[in-house]
Amino acid sequence: MEHYELPLVFFTVFAQWGIGGVFALTLCQSFSKLQFSSTQFRRLALIFWIITVLGSFASLTHLGSPSGAYRSLAGLGSSWLSREIVVFILLNMAMFCWLALCWFKPEHVWVNILGGLSALIGLISILVTSQVYYQMALHPLWHTLATPIGFLGTAILLGFTSVAIAYGYGKQPASGCSRVGFVVGLLMTGGALLARYHIPGADASSPLLWWQLLASICTAVWVLSRLRYGLSNWSWVILMVTGELAGRMLFYSNVMSGAPWF
Repeated sequence: MEHYELPLVFFTVFAQWGIGGVFALTLCQSFSKLQFSSTQFRRLALIFWIITVLGSFASLTHLGSPSGAYRSLAGLGSSWLSREIVVFILLNMAMFCWLALCWFKPEHVWVNILGGLSALIGLISILVTSQVYYQMALHPLWHTLATPIGFLGTAILLGFTSVAIAYGYGKQPASGCSRVGFVVGLLMTGGALLARYHIPGADASSPLLWWQLLASICTAVWVLSRLRYGLSNWSWVILMVTGELAGRMLFYSNVMSGAPWF
């Protein structure tokens, strides 16, 4: 029987997408010659905040009793799950403050500072989440550097893809910063995928793997070839998200379909 752990799938992919978006948007707005208008910037900030919130809410559905989540704080000194809860609380607080400032004072100097802080907390939260799985030495498919690299790769790939596509809607080619970030995310995602499927026990025949390769990796390569011409179609981003969702489903299924898994 397959165990895809869909709440965790949507939590990790959506949260990483939103975090990557904040990281990419802040970096490109701070260091690129091509700038988004105040209206475009506010819309993108809102989109990435909503995506992150949706991911955070998905994580709550995985809890047996979400109202009792505060009890996990008792294990903060020894539990990566407890640390994950704390860091995501901090992330959502930072992102809300950043969004509010983006919306009401988009030109304020603190916008990029809060954006950078939110991105930093977000990247830390991704590493903390990856450690929840990496620490399980009995499961080679999780206890590998491909886990944190893959999680970070998802964030960077989807985040920079979203920002690069957004440039196209402004009738301009993607900035150099967004293209470089896109390539880094693609290399990290592809490298982690390649490394994981050299580990014994990986299900290399699953349709989910092939969909990830097609929808995420192959689509990303094609999108990269078009970015300098001002590609403007969010359907390519959505297609890549479905590929990452498929890959994350397989990430959980490969381990949790076995019994016992802990």
